[in-house]
Amino acid sequence: MKRSTIAVVAGVIAVVAAVLVLWPRGVEARPHLAESARLRFELTPSSTKTGNNSFDLRITDLSGNAADGDVTVEPAMPQMGHALAPITAAPRAPGRYQVAGVDLFMAGQWEITVSLRSERVVIPLLLT
Repeated sequence: MKRSTIAVVAGVIAVVAAVLVLWPRGVEARPHLAESARLRFELTPSSTKTGNNSFDLRITDLSGNAADGDVTVEPAMPQMGHALAPITAAPRAPGRYQVAGVDLFMAGQWEITVSLRSERVVIPLLLT
């Protein structure tokens, strides 16, 4: 094989490797946990990208028993002065709720406040 062919192949491999390593990736949509004095909150976003989003919520007492009641979610981005109106979560099963149609319109650090009865937590959510 000619040296020029080997150099071209090596160059192509190097470019492909660089693209794979340096290509921007979103943050994985994973459960985010928070606890209040009496309850444990688990929020799982459908995506960590900006735009229309939904959240699955699981709320239990500290022993793991389902917690029921009216759940409110309040997304805010305090660094930029943005806040959305409170959203009532729809119950899906004991201790499980869903919030759909949440327009998180800007990348960056959001704070999702989740309230059930007198218990309230703030869950950070980073969007790309």
